[in-house]
Amino acid sequence: MVRGDLAVFPFLSVMQMFLTSGRAGRLSVDHVRGGQLWLERGEITHAEAGRLRGDHALQFMASLDAGVFTFEVDQPPPTRSMSLRRDPALRRLLEDNAAWEPLLRTFPDWNRRLRFTAKWTEAQPVTRTQYRVLNLIADSGNIRTLLERTAVPPRLVLETLKPFLLAELIEIS
Repeated sequence: MVRGDLAVFPFLSVMQMFLTSGRAGRLSVDHVRGGQLWLERGEITHAEAGRLRGDHALQFMASLDAGVFTFEVDQPPPTRSMSLRRDPALRRLLEDNAAWEPLLRTFPDWNRRLRFTAKWTEAQPVTRTQYRVLNLIADSGNIRTLLERTAVPPRLVLETLKPFLLAELIEIS
């Protein structure tokens, strides 16, 4: 078993190390944006983050900038939701990680809730995607739960909500 802190060993470096080594096992990250990744011979074969599976879970975990990781050797995946070889996986994680940076500045604490402000009106024009995402606010717990409850990729959810937050139509409580 290998254990470490992502504040010391960045997530992308950890992923590069494990994917390049060709080791098989489960990488677990304890963090509000954490989850689990299963690796086999330089390939990501499955990802889980809360209720998210596969590509959405991997995108979710690409936001990691902290947390404690544990790698358990020879832990088989419960299912095979993806097949992402080392180089495409690292490229994707790098791109996703960079795309998360501005969103994490806007939504820094995923343990907090979103709610509509007094400026919100039912006459607010929205697209279908915006409607689906905004509709989750009233029933969700924290931001993480909101991201887990939709079929929309996690980053797209926050990109959809960001203009409403900046316009003070929704707020983080």
